[in-house]
Amino acid sequence: MERPTAEVTRRRFLTSVGVTGLLLAGVGSRFAPTAAAQSAEMPLPPVRDTTAGILAFVVPGDDAWSRHQGVATDRPGGATPGACASLERTFDAAVPFPLLGPAFGITLPGAAAISALINLFTVTMDGASVHGPFAAPFANLSHAAKAHVFELLDVDPLLPGLPLKFATNAIPTLAAFAAYSEVSAFDRRTRTLTGRPAGWELSRYEGVSDGWDEFRGYYRGVDDAG
Repeated sequence: MERPTAEVTRRRFLTSVGVTGLLLAGVGSRFAPTAAAQSAEMPLPPVRDTTAGILAFVVPGDDAWSRHQGVATDRPGGATPGACASLERTFDAAVPFPLLGPAFGITLPGAAAISALINLFTVTMDGASVHGPFAAPFANLSHAAKAHVFELLDVDPLLPGLPLKFATNAIPTLAAFAAYSEVSAFDRRTRTLTGRPAGWELSRYEGVSDGWDEFRGYYRGVDDAG
């Protein structure tokens, strides 16, 4: 697949933020009109589609987001409801209050801030990404284009020195952790598994074990260290 050639410099990014903000505002108002009241500055971005797009990028599976990006498998991947919810809670905890200044025009905390930032870079790189089957422009990209968005996030001159820089650097790692954990089949209320987690299938984990016979008891019958 051909890699996008767009190069975002500080000057180009700043001059395109205004247009990008209008595009994202349109996306947000279209897909989440009732959530706009949560922020006086901008509508709530499409968090769930963005999160699913991230998880599908890091751990492709048989879901719609993986298939659309052009890299998919025949088994469950990262974009499960449980993994999406877990990753969003992690972002909420990592970014508990607005951390971006006027340069980005984003005054949202948590998963909403991460989603808004990723989609801001996405639309700046490819304005056509607002058109597609998903509410989030990022989720409408190919796998290669998603990789380029993360590359732009990594080198952008506006992010260093901002606390959110640490969160953006950790996005792929946190997504992989959620994908391979038990959250896809974990009931938070009862704290029990409701089935076999997707992460177990991905890692071919055989399941919880109570131990092996050869590791039970004391060595050569010794049962007293005194």
